[in-house]
Amino acid sequence: MLARTLQQIIDRKQSTAREMGELAGVSTSTVYRWIAGQSQPDFDSIRLLVRHLPHPDAQESLLNVIIAGTDWNLDHVQLDLDLNDDGQIDATDALDGSIRSVRHAAESLGRIRASCGPDMNPDAEETLALIAELGEVVKHCTITQRVLLNMAEQRRKRKLKLAN
Repeated sequence: MLARTLQQIIDRKQSTAREMGELAGVSTSTVYRWIAGQSQPDFDSIRLLVRHLPHPDAQESLLNVIIAGTDWNLDHVQLDLDLNDDGQIDATDALDGSIRSVRHAAESLGRIRASCGPDMNPDAEETLALIAELGEVVKHCTITQRVLLNMAEQRRKRKLKLAN
C-alpha cells in the first residue's frame, strides 16, 4: 500500500522520487526500491516525507497509509503559523500562540462553567456550544504546537547545513 501511494504521489506530480529522496535523506534509488516493494522506509524517513513534502495532499496520502487499519483518524486543518504577520515563523509566534491558547482556554472554561449551572448538567444545545468552544481551544493549541515544531525543524536543518 505504501509503495502504491508513493507511486501515486509521483504520478500526480505532487513530488518526484529525487525530491522524496532528498527530503528523506536517502538516494533516489532507495525511493525506487520502496516503490518496487523491495524495501521499506524507516519511521524517520516517513516522518521527514510527511513533514516536508510540499503538497498537502501527498502528506495526507502518506499519513492515511500509516494509520490504515488503526483506530486513528486524520483531520487536516490549514493553519496560519505566522501569527504576528511579520513574514517569519519564530519564537514570537510560538509565544503569541501560547498566550492566545491559554487566554482562549480560560475564557472557554469560564463559559463552560457558567453555562452548566449548579447541577453541572448542560442541555443538548449547550453541549454543542461547549464542544465548539473546546474545538477552538484545540485549534489554538495546535497552532502553538505547529509553530514550535516548525522552529525545531528549522534548527535541525541549520545544524545539518553547518555539519556539511
